[in-house]
Amino acid sequence: MQLKLSENIKKHRKEMGLTQEGLSEAFGVTIGAVSKWENGNNVPDILTLMELANFFNVSVDELLGYDMSSKNIDDMVDSIEDLYHAYRFDEAVSEANNALVRYPHTFKILYCCAELFFLKYTEGDDDKDRDTAISLYQRSMEHLSQNTDPHISEYSIRRRIAKLYTKKDPEKALDELKQINYDGCNDSSIASVLMNSGKFEESLKYGTMAIIRICADQYGVITNMAMTLAASGRKKDLEKAIELADMNIALTKLYSKPDQITYFHKLQTIMLLLKSWWLSALGDDAAMKACVKEMWDLANLYDRSASSNELSGSVRFYFSEDKAYSFDSTGAGAVSGIESMFEDDQSVVTAKIYKYMGKVIDEWNKLKESSL
Repeated sequence: MQLKLSENIKKHRKEMGLTQEGLSEAFGVTIGAVSKWENGNNVPDILTLMELANFFNVSVDELLGYDMSSKNIDDMVDSIEDLYHAYRFDEAVSEANNALVRYPHTFKILYCCAELFFLKYTEGDDDKDRDTAISLYQRSMEHLSQNTDPHISEYSIRRRIAKLYTKKDPEKALDELKQINYDGCNDSSIASVLMNSGKFEESLKYGTMAIIRICADQYGVITNMAMTLAASGRKKDLEKAIELADMNIALTKLYSKPDQITYFHKLQTIMLLLKSWWLSALGDDAAMKACVKEMWDLANLYDRSASSNELSGSVRFYFSEDKAYSFDSTGAGAVSGIESMFEDDQSVVTAKIYKYMGKVIDEWNKLKESSL
């Protein structure tokens, strides 16, 4: 235990950017005393030990490196979680208070207790529980460096704090959400808070951005899943990939302004190309030719319409004065975009089935020659 203590004092001192002289000044001891603590030749008295733990924002057990502390902490967390998941809040609070006294600077304890009061507030709507949860979440962020759970981050904790503020203090909730609205990830939550606050125009603006983001994410995820399946070359996987391509085509039709040629029609041509390719791999030449014809007609219609990637003219529900654009890797035109995709570099995703693209290209070129 002494060896762990010496290592931990040195580690925490360095983490705070202090020299041995700096730590000695902070505690009114000699540099020699600090040196002895860190080389294991001496240990601080109990009061100094407690002051050091408080100074480093860790528990005494943690500073000592007491081997059982980790197990004790995990057992406490498991017990508190079992109790609050069973809605036995009084017992959970009692255990939480005991844990907080023993481990006031331990992330696992602080976060677990914050979750307890979060759920308790959700169930009982008691402002005291809300304030306790917020305070514990804020304290847990001070010790986030101890966290080993990849699902917990400063972002996720601040989202929890924002949710706690939503009902009683929407302005604070908005402030929290906007501060962590990385790349628009909280647009939908902000829109909801604004709606419930009666700020309808601003809510629609954020809602518009949320819809665009959701659409782009859906289209991208579905495309990736389809490509992943098709890469195997197996019949059942190619059939599923075609179903996903059809799903994306239906999705773009839902989002597109009706009775207009929009950027979504260009996205449809990309899906038709993939679908044609996979039909060719299945040996269904008749369906492949029909699909290439649909792609050819739609690509030329898009190019003639001089439509652009400006989304205010494309998205069915667009309620914002701000402009938004979408970009893909195929260039401005649909016809030229399709032809650029013919020149695939046979990546690991396409290598096994790229040979089936030949028939699609041949069919496309026939349609192109007949149009001249």
